[in-house]
Amino acid sequence: MTHFPASPFWSVMFFLMLINLGLGSMFGTVEGIITPAVETLKVKKEIATIICCLLAFCIGLVFVQHSGNYFVTMFDDYSATLPLLIVVILENIAVSFIYGIDKFMEDLTDMMGFAPNRYFYYMWKYISPLMLLSLLLATGVNMVLHSPGYDAWVKDKASEEFLRYPTWALAVCISLMVLALLPLPVVFIIRHCNLIGDSSGNLASVTYKRGRALKEPVYLEGDDASLIHGKIPSEMSSPNFGKNIYRKQSGSPTLDTAPNGRYGIGYLMADMPDMPESDL
Repeated sequence: MTHFPASPFWSVMFFLMLINLGLGSMFGTVEGIITPAVETLKVKKEIATIICCLLAFCIGLVFVQHSGNYFVTMFDDYSATLPLLIVVILENIAVSFIYGIDKFMEDLTDMMGFAPNRYFYYMWKYISPLMLLSLLLATGVNMVLHSPGYDAWVKDKASEEFLRYPTWALAVCISLMVLALLPLPVVFIIRHCNLIGDSSGNLASVTYKRGRALKEPVYLEGDDASLIHGKIPSEMSSPNFGKNIYRKQSGSPTLDTAPNGRYGIGYLMADMPDMPESDL
């Protein structure tokens, strides 16, 4: 880059690109952290964002010291490798065997409108679990055969030398793995023991009945186009559903209606007390 014409300009542009890449990745990371906190703790998103960024900034100061490279290696080896592999294996097992790969394929068909290729069925149910378990076994064997340590720069020898972690560093490595996996049993215990109720009216307390969309088009006599032509509400004709929009899984084709008598959209909500928003 120093050989380019106007090399200082390109140097500035290069580092601006790095800053934008870092900010772009951090937007998604911070959003993934604060969204559960905002929905669970009912705090303002602005406050949660400020607290999260300040806390991450203070933790990041550890990595910009003279020994920061060693801490980066420690976090990379023990916080983002084995725990991440275990989480992915549990996700694969939960979707493929506990929830059921057949149900999952049906859900994908309902969402996309067409059935996924059979290739994904066999990959998710057979190939992926075997590959992930093989990686987990190889990682465990590697950790047993090689003692935990790091490559340190030895000034007298002017070269790097492998050194073992001290006792406090081993405690930090174990803590990193435990903290990364801790949400799994904690959330399971909370959900299994119903320590957090669903009385707040969130989506966990809502059930639905799945419908099947018809292929025929729907023609409405009164739609939003009439508003463009200047018709007032009294001059507009009432909607006439000439054809059914959704058909239930069993029985004759009938139009789904909500418990309050209004037309549904293929999903019947559970019986819930009338809320002020329902009159809008």
